[in-house]
Amino acid sequence: MEKLELVHRFYDDMLNRRKLELAEELLTPDVVLHGPEDRHGPEAVTAVDAFLRPAFPDLRFDVEDVLVQGEKAAIRWTMHATHTGEFLGIAPTGRTIALRANVFFAFRGDRIAELWPVIDIAGLRGQLDQ
Repeated sequence: MEKLELVHRFYDDMLNRRKLELAEELLTPDVVLHGPEDRHGPEAVTAVDAFLRPAFPDLRFDVEDVLVQGEKAAIRWTMHATHTGEFLGIAPTGRTIALRANVFFAFRGDRIAELWPVIDIAGLRGQLDQ
């Protein structure tokens, strides 16, 4: 599978359409989600959906840029959603938000092996705290 197609399947099918079972097909069994504490395995990636959905049940990732070079990619996206549940200690506001991020991917074969998200949490808090 072409890397560009893989990225779009990850966001469009797995996350936006909530076909989380695609994690086994799109991610390596030892995929690493890098962050303050690295998390391993497809369940670490799908746990992000479980973390966000209670607060933003209508969330949608709009992929705006994808740059692929060899076994790496850089993705810029905006998540649009309505804040209807508690998130990071903030009570539901009913506001529509736009969360922006850049995510760097590393591939192994036809699967995603690593993700490095850089998410504008400060910008999100500003939208929710208004």
